[in-house]
Amino acid sequence: AVVSTQSTGKRINLSSHGMVRTVSFVQRYTFEFDGTLLPEAVTLGDFDNDGCNELCIGNVDGDLFIYKKKEERWVKRNLGMITCLGIGDIKNKGDNSLVVITGEGLCYIFDHEIIPKVTDSRPELRYSYHQKFPLNIAQLVITDVTNRGANDLIVVLDTVVRMYSWDPESEDRLVAQDKQSYNFQGEVAAITVNTLANGQTILIVCIPHDGIKMLKAIRSESGFEGWEPVTQVSKFTSPVRDVIGNIRSNMDDQEDRMVSLVTLEGLLTMNRGDQELWSLQLDKPIFALLKMDIDNDDNDEVVACSWDGLTFFVDHKRNICKYKFEENVPIRGFCAGQYAIGSDGNKPSLVYITNGHVVIYFNVELTSLGVQTLNDYPFDFGSICGNPNPSPEHRRKLIKTLLKS
Repeated sequence: AVVSTQSTGKRINLSSHGMVRTVSFVQRYTFEFDGTLLPEAVTLGDFDNDGCNELCIGNVDGDLFIYKKKEERWVKRNLGMITCLGIGDIKNKGDNSLVVITGEGLCYIFDHEIIPKVTDSRPELRYSYHQKFPLNIAQLVITDVTNRGANDLIVVLDTVVRMYSWDPESEDRLVAQDKQSYNFQGEVAAITVNTLANGQTILIVCIPHDGIKMLKAIRSESGFEGWEPVTQVSKFTSPVRDVIGNIRSNMDDQEDRMVSLVTLEGLLTMNRGDQELWSLQLDKPIFALLKMDIDNDDNDEVVACSWDGLTFFVDHKRNICKYKFEENVPIRGFCAGQYAIGSDGNKPSLVYITNGHVVIYFNVELTSLGVQTLNDYPFDFGSICGNPNPSPEHRRKLIKTLLKS
């Protein structure tokens, strides 16, 4: 059955929120970058399977760049107009591969074991496999959406979602699993996945003028049978721009993981199942919506970036921080996640791509997103006044005395 979402949270404007901190980041590294890229042609992931993430970027001229730590490590040219890419165990052999798809309908797979050794000259990547796909694929996701213990490749083209699985015995090794494609009434803008409380993974599809739809994969003994609608989130006054799922919180063992979406006008919502927990009207249109744990509390924060580089960090309690990208230039691409810039491994990082540069901010950890007062500070009142739990009024007087001393 299809159920419409219910709104249980209060909707507020960022201008009236009153508790928005502005933060700054200083640790950064810059690469030169040439070309124009599409929003889904940038990702962070462990391509060479050494435990440290790389940054992969593809442009519309067909150039693929992989950055490792502080260098542009590998490159591949003349692939076609790169529309999307992703890193994951698509071959289900325990190692990651890089999947690159072009607007001309070519799918390339790159594996780390055939990477040539790095020499004084920059080596060129070699793909391990390529295959003809439908035209105009705009996004891909590598995940186990059928809940069978093996990853699939889900792709979006226009109004259609398709699923492929790796079959080493087949001539076309990425085999379409759909007996018939699942068509939507409008063009699909984005897809993501989310994990339910029972451990099942569902597919979430974002249709700009029709909200988001949640689909469950139906399997039988003979294999994948198709998609079954589970929940439909209500329509919004503005078209939905992007959606991100699997947002971790300390309630994941009891409830579904959370899903966040943003509209073209900057309305950000947080949802769990068919319930809207809250909504927040940002003061900028958003073009990229991601997630990361920026305060190291094992909960994910939503990261929303505007075209001018203003970036918002929002936790599941609606605490907000914002950061303004230092360079006053338009942003052409954005990514947030884990990146290894040094020998100490992956760190929370932000990637801004401009006309000519890739700027990586690393070690972007915050102690918290919420605004803390002295009343929140863990003073040892037992040693100060002999009473470990003074009344709120006595506590305020003690803090004033400490500030004067």
